[in-house]
Amino acid sequence: MELIIKEAEQLPAQIETLLKLANKEGVNVVQRLIDEYASGQNRFQDEGEFFLIAYDGDKLIGCGGLNQQREEEGQKSRIGRVRRFYVHPKYRRHGVGKDLLAYLETKAKPNFSALCLQTDTRLAADFYQKQNYVWVENNPSYNYFKYLI
Repeated sequence: MELIIKEAEQLPAQIETLLKLANKEGVNVVQRLIDEYASGQNRFQDEGEFFLIAYDGDKLIGCGGLNQQREEEGQKSRIGRVRRFYVHPKYRRHGVGKDLLAYLETKAKPNFSALCLQTDTRLAADFYQKQNYVWVENNPSYNYFKYLI
């Protein structure tokens, strides 16, 4: 495997491949990425935000973005929010997700002191826990959290 991770300025054409795989699994993370990007609701363009894509050679195998976590009043915080993170099923348990998340965390450190995310699948929860994210009870905005310090 030749893993290449880079920042994307726009969604790659191959995102449809990930969409089909995600839909087959019954998860909507890639569909929401496409819909939010198309509508302009989320293009990962605010201060400190970015969207990453992972390739094996020229094959798109994963993606993940980082947004600014907003406070209840809409204020910016020093917390980043991991969003639209997805890895091709055949590339799971081969370090792709771990490497993609580590790259995202490294790139986030200059702007954020912690990261949060929301997941509702056991598979994703297990993955994030292995990456030292802790479960947060009773937070209306996210259910996993990690300090970057």
